Amino acid sequence: MRGGIMDSEKAFSLKGYMLPLSPEGRSSLIDAPPWHYGGDVMHLIFRADEKKVKALLPPPLEIGPNPGEGVVWFVEWVSVSESNPDLAFINPERSTYHECIIMVGCQFEGVPGYYVPYIWVDNDFTLMRGFIQGFPKKLGRIHITKLHELTPKVGGKKIGAKVKGICVSHEERIVEGSLNFRKQVAPADVPPFKFYLMRHFPDYENPAKPLVHDIVVSNVTNARIADAWEGDAVVRFMPSLFEEVADLGPLEAMSGFSFQLGMTITGGKVLYRYR
Repeated sequence: MRGGIMDSEKAFSLKGYMLPLSPEGRSSLIDAPPWHYGGDVMHLIFRADEKKVKALLPPPLEIGPNPGEGVVWFVEWVSVSESNPDLAFINPERSTYHECIIMVGCQFEGVPGYYVPYIWVDNDFTLMRGFIQGFPKKLGRIHITKLHELTPKVGGKKIGAKVKGICVSHEERIVEGSLNFRKQVAPADVPPFKFYLMRHFPDYENPAKPLVHDIVVSNVTNARIADAWEGDAVVRFMPSLFEEVADLGPLEAMSGFSFQLGMTITGGKVLYRYR
């Protein structure tokens, strides 16, 4: 080792996809993709001021075909990797997690999608996995109504059923959303969603010059939707000393959906690199 440079063979004697690296690689916080997901999604559509939405979009992303549109997702996920498919059995606490995702409508080179400016999660492995993908995740506590067919006075999914999601971070309630089920719909009736994400990793030596700064999309396969319902949505963003999501308000809540989602993410593709 000379001048702080080590040859690659010695540098990579420790194993793992992500820190912490270790002699056998078992300590790595996350495994390499592919990653497999199954989730129960509450999809709540809102409309905000077009100028406030546009202010969140990093160029070259542009305002979407429905200016001011946004979506809140409350999700309970089960996720495993291709290299460790038994994780949900061996360590359920490392495979099940909850998310609250804020997304705003945008487009890239004429292809519409959603940009994710804010997202909260309740598990460390998905926090770090999000940074790799371009999801700007922060830790929080996410609570979601659990419907069950045999719960007296609550029951399962049916016309008139009600579910709510609450996101709490640094002891502040940040986001609240609810859905009142109106009718069951076909999976094709669920609005399409495509995520445009921004990765940003600063340079420790020079904060003014990031090591990574780009717009990416995930490579998604095996996408499936089932058990879809449509309903009336309510969305609220609360003022906070540490968050700016409430600056999107006032909001107009639109319709919402509840559905099951399954998919595999095999990696990602860089669409645009900032220079």
